[in-house]
Amino acid sequence: MKAVIKSVIVFSLFLSASTCVFAQAPALEGNMEASKIVTDEKNNEVAVPADKVVPNDVVEYRLRYRNTGKSSASGVELIGPVPQGTVYIDKSVSGSRGVTALFSIDGGKAYHLPPVTYVFLNEDGKEEKREATSDMITHIKWRMSEELEAAGIVTTSYRVRVE
Repeated sequence: MKAVIKSVIVFSLFLSASTCVFAQAPALEGNMEASKIVTDEKNNEVAVPADKVVPNDVVEYRLRYRNTGKSSASGVELIGPVPQGTVYIDKSVSGSRGVTALFSIDGGKAYHLPPVTYVFLNEDGKEEKREATSDMITHIKWRMSEELEAAGIVTTSYRVRVE
């Protein structure tokens, strides 16, 4: 069974900046790329185009944004989805310095620091707190704790396994 990953990946970018003059406002430009991760003959990881993938392939999503505006941006958050038909690979997130990864198990409605927990109703009707598994992760949000300076760049990434 083959699945094709296209550039239809939906991602969100939130930005709040305190500035009075529109012409001097921050402006973010960016992209999200998908690469299939394979190993070469020396057992080194290599990123190749993710045009065609099959079950058990590993795909890495990389988000890269640059502040092309004239002033710093504060409150920058980047969001990457875990596409249907894939499972997030635990502890595969990375990000620029000063960026914190948060995880959602409810389609991006709420985000939490790991370990993400949820309430489960057991067979006795009592609520139990359980830790979410990596296959429950639906979105990843990176929150910048510092301002993104003019001409500054923020990069994040995460990996998924194709089911």
